[in-house]
This record gives sequence, C-alpha cells and structure tokens, in this order.
Amino acid sequence: MRDIFIAAHAAAGVVALVAGLVALRGGRLLNLHAWSTGGMTLFLLLAVGAEWDAIDTTARVLFAAFGVLAVIMVRLSVMARPIRPAHGVRPSPRYLDYVGFNVVALFDAFVVIAVLDIGAPIWLVAGSGVAIGVAGHFLLRWAKHTLTAAAWPIGQFTR
Repeated sequence: MRDIFIAAHAAAGVVALVAGLVALRGGRLLNLHAWSTGGMTLFLLLAVGAEWDAIDTTARVLFAAFGVLAVIMVRLSVMARPIRPAHGVRPSPRYLDYVGFNVVALFDAFVVIAVLDIGAPIWLVAGSGVAIGVAGHFLLRWAKHTLTAAAWPIGQFTR
C-alpha cells in the first residue's frame, strides 16, 4: 500500500505544482491547485502512516515536519480562494504569497527528491533545498513586483 500512496502523493504533487503555476498569474486552476494539494497531503499522511512502525525516530520527526508543512500548504491554498483575482484583474501581493509559497515548496521538494534519488551526498541534498528556497524567494518577489505593478498612467511625466 505504501508504494501506491507514494505514487498518488507524487501525482497529486505534480498536478498541484502545474495548477499552482497557472494560478499564480490570474487565478485560473486555483481550485485544482487547492484540491490536489489536499490530495497530496492525504496521500503523504497515508504513506507515512503505513510505515510508521518501521521507521526510526529521526524519520518520524522528519515526516511529521513534512506533514505539518503539507497542512500549511493546504491552508494557504484555501486562504487564496477568497482573494483569487477576477478575470483581467491583477493578483494581490497576499494572493501571490499564498500560492507562490506553495509553488516554491513543491518545486523545492521535487528537486530535493531528485537529488536524493541520484545518490548525492547529504550536503548537496540540503544545499539544493536551500538554494531553491532562496531562489524561489527572489523569484516570488520579482513576480509580485511584475504581476501587481500597475501600468504607467498616460501622461505620467507631463505636468
């Protein structure tokens, strides 16, 4: 069962990432992002629960932390729903914070798992996670500036 839960967790994570990327710009696919983030969380908890007795204390703490992060991501996707931008309206900085955090966290998780799966040393696994998190922070700042900036009014520089 564990392998089925992990596969479903990964599939829901891919859907959540793609839907989150689309939702960032204008709110489209936000519901899909929210539901797939919820599914990803459910399947993570089921996978961990299926193996709880077989994992050591360190892994339990790590998986518990991942579970808390996943629940936070679900909460953020739900909090983004009432402030989703209407068609043709720029997203608010708060909306971009909520959805952007999820997109960065999902992308970070996929990169870290890929680096881990290739057998990289732990310093490279951790370093890639930190690097993606930092880069994501700056990309999100850029996205907030770009997507929320109003166009220059006509005659801005005339008096």
